[in-house]
Amino acid sequence: MVAIYVFEGKVVKTGEKYLIYPPKEYQEKLSKLHGKKVKVIVIEESE
Repeated sequence: MVAIYVFEGKVVKTGEKYLIYPPKEYQEKLSKLHGKKVKVIVIEESE
């Protein structure tokens, strides 16, 4: 099974790590993936 979530998130730095912070409506969905490996595609748009 494949689940694909598409959303805009923020990249935040905590200590020495960078995290992708999802919007609130995706946090519960993504919390179910805690501890699992996922594939992430990052697209940076220049303005």
